[in-house]
Amino acid sequence: MNIADEFARAALYCPEKTALIFGDASYTYAAMHRTVEKTAAYLASLGVSRGDRVSIYMANRPEWIFFYYAVARLGAIAVCVPGAFKRDEAAGVVNDSESSVLVTSEEVKSQVPPPEKIPSVRETVVVESCAAFESILRGGDSFDARTGIETSGDDVAAILYTGGTTGIPKGAMLTHRNLLYSAQNVAYHERLVPADIGLNFLPLNHVFAQCHIMHAYFAGCATLVLFPGFDMDRVVSAVTRHGVTRFYAVPTVFIRIMNNPESKKRLRSLSYVFSGGTSMPAEIVRRWTETFGIPIHEAYGMTESASIVTFNHLFRHKIGSIGMPAGIIELRCVDSNDNTLKPGEQGEIAIRGPNIMKGYFRQPEETAAAFRNGWFHSGDVGVFDEEGYLYIVDRIKDVVITGGENVYPKEVEDLLHRHRAVNECGVVGLPHPEFGEAVTAFVQLKPGMQADEAALIAFCKERVARYKVPKSIRFLEELPKTPQGKILRRELR
Repeated sequence: MNIADEFARAALYCPEKTALIFGDASYTYAAMHRTVEKTAAYLASLGVSRGDRVSIYMANRPEWIFFYYAVARLGAIAVCVPGAFKRDEAAGVVNDSESSVLVTSEEVKSQVPPPEKIPSVRETVVVESCAAFESILRGGDSFDARTGIETSGDDVAAILYTGGTTGIPKGAMLTHRNLLYSAQNVAYHERLVPADIGLNFLPLNHVFAQCHIMHAYFAGCATLVLFPGFDMDRVVSAVTRHGVTRFYAVPTVFIRIMNNPESKKRLRSLSYVFSGGTSMPAEIVRRWTETFGIPIHEAYGMTESASIVTFNHLFRHKIGSIGMPAGIIELRCVDSNDNTLKPGEQGEIAIRGPNIMKGYFRQPEETAAAFRNGWFHSGDVGVFDEEGYLYIVDRIKDVVITGGENVYPKEVEDLLHRHRAVNECGVVGLPHPEFGEAVTAFVQLKPGMQADEAALIAFCKERVARYKVPKSIRFLEELPKTPQGKILRRELR
């Protein structure tokens, strides 16, 4: 069982079908499979073997994908270093994983730590200037295609670092079984077929792009249009040029598209859109559905679950919900003593299934804290309705305790999104001498629209309990976010 088998199967089923489009270049499944196999042989010539860690540090590009699957083919482990990381951040991940090889590109080469800062690395490969790899791309025969090394489903295939909004990054170890099950689960629930053409500009080092999009598309023999990052004009043009049928983004991008009337005219080929990375305000989904006639689909997942945990069905979609457990994944909401709660009762979301990670790399205490009584504890607060649909309330660590009352920031953020002038917002608790913490909102207004603090506070007072109303509202030109578009509440604090 190996995640790289996706290409072997796709090359057998649809050898001449286009698998990947990047700029003016395109690759068939057969060509990609040959490149992956020969790249694996090249890595083996560098001494990479089963269990070794290989850091991939670059922005989205075809070479990222070739090396990722080649590493898996050898039974080695791909360490996914965010291309947005700077030198010290990259060194932290490379050193924590004790990677023996680092694969990078000219674009980020200046940020590659010097050898003395990453002592475990014995070889650095820069894809544009590596003669051996260039020969592989040209179809050279310097390296014979490998049959690969036998791996089990429980072998680790990739380490993705998590903790961007909560603190110190931890390396989530995802196995071949985790990745294969998640890919098939996404493809099934989204009804993905080979005729589909999807577009991805989200970073491949992140679970959303890597597991929910990349793996699912290659497992489904579909076509993926890849971008190095988000550029409104180029992305919208690509939808028209390639006849893209499926679009994946984070809430920020959907908001920007709705604020751009011209872009709406050029997205008519879309039949399915999906939002991930962070919770989507229900009001945005309603506005999008009214404008485009198709809903924004959502699911629930995280790095530790190899993406998908729940899915909001195609055939019975509930706006505001993140859906029901996907496939054979088990889900429950529990109290502080791990007792299962009834529908309508809020509690921590606990998960069990073949998609859940093996653990955090060399962090047994963190792993033990996350796994209790055989269930992975997510740190998210959720609630089921009577029909079994799950709703996200918020992160446990983000709850604001003001005057003894618990306030979940997401509820206040969703409310503020209903105001016509609010483009984006983030809510946190700040120290307060009387209340302990004060509910505080940071707001970015829509272009050309105005609203002051008093107006927004009055808007909230009419709609929620007084203790949930922000004590103050601060206006920002831009909210701090992760590369995946998730608002960084710790930065707001």
